Amino acid sequence: MRCEELNKLGLNLSEDWNVSDLILASGAGYLEGFSNEQLDRISVLKEAISEYMVTIPVNANVQITNADLASFYLMPVMKGLDHEECWILYLSRKNTIIKRMQISKGGFTQTTIDNKQILRHALLLGAQGIIIAHNHPTNDPTPSTADINSTRSLEKACRAIDLTLLDHLIIADSSYYSFTEDRKAEYNETILKTLAVA
Repeated sequence: MRCEELNKLGLNLSEDWNVSDLILASGAGYLEGFSNEQLDRISVLKEAISEYMVTIPVNANVQITNADLASFYLMPVMKGLDHEECWILYLSRKNTIIKRMQISKGGFTQTTIDNKQILRHALLLGAQGIIIAHNHPTNDPTPSTADINSTRSLEKACRAIDLTLLDHLIIADSSYYSFTEDRKAEYNETILKTLAVA
């Protein structure tokens, strides 16, 4: 969506903004010189986009074989947020997606990773594996000590019920960190869309 279409929403933008840049800039706090009315409209637009992204169905035929594919299904619901959220992909024995679910919503610096709630849903869904993800609003996906400790705790809890924790991703706006692959990676939507087509 280009500047002309955004202005139809009453944003009255003077520069050539597109919706992606506008949302990313608002999440990072880089919208100087905007009126309160414009900021309110941008906030409503951002919320509407977030709600829409959650409704996009996941492709149940795709095997999640690496962090890149997992990020394709998790990043759209978390990037650009100004608070932390925790999401889970519940997976079948073949690593296809049974369900994508939000587990918690927190503040700017943390969100709760509730092992009991995660395991309860896994048992109810008959999941054989999970991939957990949470975002860092700071746009730095480097894991904190708390992130490392919560991953170890969840991994131990999963082993107790024969559930596999396949990965824990930390999502930033344009990159992510994979605990399993022990690496940061750039998010490339074009390439990942190709990989995710079954």
